[in-house]
Amino acid sequence: MIPKRWVLSIMSLFGGMNLASLRLNLSSAIVKMVTDASSRGMVEKGHYNTSGFHTEFSWDANQQGLALGGYFYGYAVSQVFAAWSGRKFGRARVMGICILTASILTLITPVLVKKNFVVFIAARILIGAMSGSYSPLTQGLLGVWSPVDERGKHLSLMSIGYNSAAALVLVISGYLAEEYGWEYPFYCTGAAGFIWSVIWILIIYETPRDHPRITSDEIQLIETSIGHEVGVDRHGDVKWIEIFKSTRVWSVVLASCLEHMPIFIFILLPTYLQDVFQLGVEESSSLSGIPHVAKILFCFGLGWLVDLVIAKGYRSSRVRKLVQFTGHLLSAISLITAVQVTKSVTATVACFTVQEMSSTVNVVGISASVIDMAPGFSGLISALCNTASAMMELIDKSSRVQSRVALDQEFRTSLLGAPHYRDIMERWFKT
Repeated sequence: MIPKRWVLSIMSLFGGMNLASLRLNLSSAIVKMVTDASSRGMVEKGHYNTSGFHTEFSWDANQQGLALGGYFYGYAVSQVFAAWSGRKFGRARVMGICILTASILTLITPVLVKKNFVVFIAARILIGAMSGSYSPLTQGLLGVWSPVDERGKHLSLMSIGYNSAAALVLVISGYLAEEYGWEYPFYCTGAAGFIWSVIWILIIYETPRDHPRITSDEIQLIETSIGHEVGVDRHGDVKWIEIFKSTRVWSVVLASCLEHMPIFIFILLPTYLQDVFQLGVEESSSLSGIPHVAKILFCFGLGWLVDLVIAKGYRSSRVRKLVQFTGHLLSAISLITAVQVTKSVTATVACFTVQEMSSTVNVVGISASVIDMAPGFSGLISALCNTASAMMELIDKSSRVQSRVALDQEFRTSLLGAPHYRDIMERWFKT
């Protein structure tokens, strides 16, 4: 029988995949939904073969940016409230209801977008807000379910679920949109989220002692590792002043913000390879996929390695600090080196690969440290970290959203003129 703490991790892995699908389904569907002014002008001039290519909505670049960015606005502002609600009413229950709501909104998105653009944007913002519950609430649940020397494994599974699904969702959603219509990415991802939410609500419990089918040995293992009966302070008042006065809290918030800064650079890697090395779209897209794959594989092994070191008796705080510092250092060195090797494509891709791999230390470093320092409040502290990081993304949203729009435009342009959809999907997957 699978230990119940691992059931939670496996469900969290699929929850991460579900979260990626709710976020990214629009990125592929919008290709078939929209034609903007520049595309219409080129089509009218006969530059593309538009046979079989039909679009329903004439949104300009700003509207597309708002549609693609709406999710992030909701995601950024909902973190702390979701963590507080989970602590008050039960993390497992609140997250199940939130993702269930987001999934239902996704299922009816085709109806909403046909009805009114403003209603559609409001729905995307609400989907983002509901999805914002995932990270702080799963972090809070792991705070009361995972032994100290297993947290790296559990957190790595969560991260792998989201990162591996991110590319897969784009491929599947793109195929569904092309073969069956732009509505189907929303139908399928919404249905998957609905099913996952129902299963989550039925089998996931707030604490080990709440679970009716857990063994006494597993309860003892978890509570002995954490050092007290977990979950007993769930309904206690949150001492916000003490949290905001804590230098330890601000240290992880700052580290989390710094960890997200290289993301702004990495998302522009395909454009960088095209501009600096004059590579074609296909080649630059293929090379840009290498760091992403390496990141997933490295994260999988790093969680196991860190837990193994901690199990040997080394103090967890020192191990996590060392891993986090090393990751930040390697990330900085790789980015600085990247601008010095502009004559070598291989060296540049290698630098970005090292940078992406080193970014995974955040999982076993900052995220695990938050649970270590305050298991009962890990959801709230994680929410503060995620909110600060999300705000940084919104501050720099012009690069993220506009680059996303540019990639969508590039994909759409290629699709209009390409003879084979499979080739285009492979390029989009690698991008």
